[in-house]
Amino acid sequence: MDVVVFVVDGVADFGYAALLETFNTANAVRTELPDPPQPWRVHSASFGATVRSGNGHTVPTIPLDELGDGFDLMIVPAVNVLEAAALIDLVSAPASRPVLDRLVAARDRGAHLAGACTGTFFLAEAGVLDGSPATTSWWLGPSFRRRYPHVELDEGRTLCRGRRVTTAGAALSHMDLALSLIASKSPALAERAMRYLAVGAGRPQREFIVPEIIARGDSVTAAFERWVRAHLGENFRISQAARAVGVTERSLQRATHAELGMSPTEFVHDIRLERAVQLLRTTSLTVDAVAAKVGYLNAGTLRGLFRRRRGMSISEIRMTRVSY
Repeated sequence: MDVVVFVVDGVADFGYAALLETFNTANAVRTELPDPPQPWRVHSASFGATVRSGNGHTVPTIPLDELGDGFDLMIVPAVNVLEAAALIDLVSAPASRPVLDRLVAARDRGAHLAGACTGTFFLAEAGVLDGSPATTSWWLGPSFRRRYPHVELDEGRTLCRGRRVTTAGAALSHMDLALSLIASKSPALAERAMRYLAVGAGRPQREFIVPEIIARGDSVTAAFERWVRAHLGENFRISQAARAVGVTERSLQRATHAELGMSPTEFVHDIRLERAVQLLRTTSLTVDAVAAKVGYLNAGTLRGLFRRRRGMSISEIRMTRVSY
């Protein structure tokens, strides 16, 4: 398998290194399998002969105009641009047009495309994600959704595979991305590489989402988020919250769906579950007490929501306490 990793100045060091290290590990352990797959030949490409990484390191690359068409897979890792406006300026700039055209051409001839974190914006800008399920860095979800409305975005997912295209979420998701691409050719090799890397299946990205961050881009959703936090322990109705922020319930529905891809009720659950996680991991409060503090009548409701929306049990959450 010939793999091209396309990088630009400011490429995120961790994400880029995670991709290379995962493929290198897979290559190193492939001969341990009774029927090993062909090795992964990874090439770094850019607009010139080198790029400067986000931390100032020089990365040697193959110029894009010297790159042939014989590769099977093209990956765009993250760049160290965290703000959506600057990221959109980067991917939409005339200087980025050659790589966007190359992504389209690679897709049209049957190559698999992949992107992680902020790198997913290159794929979306090229149009290769239109009509496909995809994910991106969770804090960029609202901006991504507004600019690329034809993409089936779910920023709660760590990894999302469409037809000949795979996307992954924030920084650590680069490793999940590489392992999934290896698994598509050899599940046994991916499993062996995971053991050497001491990593397991990635947790859903939605577990890490901070609701007030994703809501801050829209005045209605931001006001709604602030009102919910101020009344977190109360059993309120969505209509009551809508009146409090000066809009109709229908307008609130439209605003949260357009900005966040979810209903007001779903967003309230996420705000409450985020606070519940903090309490479960940092206090010794009983589950009933935590449920009451975040607006649920009993622990059963809280347990059920964690199972449905986080795929975790209360005990699993408490087992992941931050310790020093």
